[in-house]
Amino acid sequence: MKTLIKSVGFVLLVLSTTIVFAQKSVGEKQGMCKQGTNPEIIELKGVVTELKKGPCEYTTGRSLSGTHLFLTTADNKTLNIHLGPTSEVSKFVTDIKGKNIVVKGFRTEMLPEEHYIAKQLVIDDQVTILRNEKLKPFWAGRTGRERWCCKQSR
Repeated sequence: MKTLIKSVGFVLLVLSTTIVFAQKSVGEKQGMCKQGTNPEIIELKGVVTELKKGPCEYTTGRSLSGTHLFLTTADNKTLNIHLGPTSEVSKFVTDIKGKNIVVKGFRTEMLPEEHYIAKQLVIDDQVTILRNEKLKPFWAGRTGRERWCCKQSR
């Protein structure tokens, strides 16, 4: 009986810890797609100085780890580009440090200055679409997975 009680207690502890870590942080309560807002999509160009994976305090998703790239622009500004969950975007964004890239992205009021969310990346003429025209990420739901693509830029 003591073993059963300890086991149940352990399971409850693990579940509560998982729920705490899965909570959204200071980001928006809903993703942009569900908000129905249309932020301005802007083009950002520069050199990737760092690719960083880890917790993101501005996420609306459940992933514990997000991927960000840091882009240095021609006017020497460093921009933090939020890509998405590491488990999804790390399949497509590798070995890009030092490369010139073009990012189509947007900002929300919740993000600090110089932070952007990527909608599309162009790296070595390869276009990677992370979010559709309604800003729904390709990893959000099974139906979105078939519609995103990578293609050669023209």
